[in-house]
Amino acid sequence: MTFSAAPFSFKTYRQRILTGRSACVLLVLVLLAGTEMHFSWLESAVGAYLISTNDLRPESGAIWEQGHQSESARNALNLHMDRRQGVQREVRLASSMGQVLAGIEAGRGAMISAAHFLELYRKLPPVLSEEIASPYLLLAQWSGEKWQRTFFEFQNAGLAIYLLDAHSQVLLRLDLGPDLVEHIRRGEVAIQASLDQLSDFSAHIYSAGHFFSVLNTLPVNIRKNAVAQPEDLLRISEKIRRVGISSESLAGAVDLGFEVEDANGVRVILTQGATTAVLRLREALDRRAFSGPGIGGEPHP
Repeated sequence: MTFSAAPFSFKTYRQRILTGRSACVLLVLVLLAGTEMHFSWLESAVGAYLISTNDLRPESGAIWEQGHQSESARNALNLHMDRRQGVQREVRLASSMGQVLAGIEAGRGAMISAAHFLELYRKLPPVLSEEIASPYLLLAQWSGEKWQRTFFEFQNAGLAIYLLDAHSQVLLRLDLGPDLVEHIRRGEVAIQASLDQLSDFSAHIYSAGHFFSVLNTLPVNIRKNAVAQPEDLLRISEKIRRVGISSESLAGAVDLGFEVEDANGVRVILTQGATTAVLRLREALDRRAFSGPGIGGEPHP
């Protein structure tokens, strides 16, 4: 059996293609393409569909993961910035050098003005302030009119203090050892305990009357270096009962403990005095008898 194929020609093929239905379909496609290029209605429709189904689609894929990471990083950065601003605000409002040190974060620094630094420096006991820097050295920097800001930064166990000009150029660097930093941190600390419970003071405890009577007989320079700011003790509302002298010396200073008692119990207020002056005071206390009960290092009558 044989089949005969109709003869093929381009004219015949064109006639078959360009029928009325084919022409309509082609015209519609051309119109759709033209309006899409002009109005981008297809992209808008697809975008609207994706937005309407966004909540129903799973949060997966590289774009979602990148978005999550960006959001997490943004939140962490905002939290860090808020914390840094809060810390810096506390440092600017600090009323003591110890508060400045407490506000410095690990691996970070803190900045205050030169005038603020001098204000806090003057509040320190002389035994501590002169360990930081000589007042004559600071006067030279302050009068030079270049010192504008002061930057604090912990380095290893110590502290570096930079005196800066308006362009953040270093005018002077002060290095504080860990012992001095610890004394500045503590400042005047109240401990809820009695002197007998503090091992540092157990060997040298005196009645307040004996302590201040002997202190008042010593030369002025010894008194000032041993108890640098007696006016602070006058501000204590409770009467001082006993005074203890620590057996340890750190960074040229010795702790003094002033024991008071109120409705909340017994507590000890700590201050620091220069080692040489406090040792001179302790020798005088132990040498002079006092007609009162012998307590700790206080000599018996």
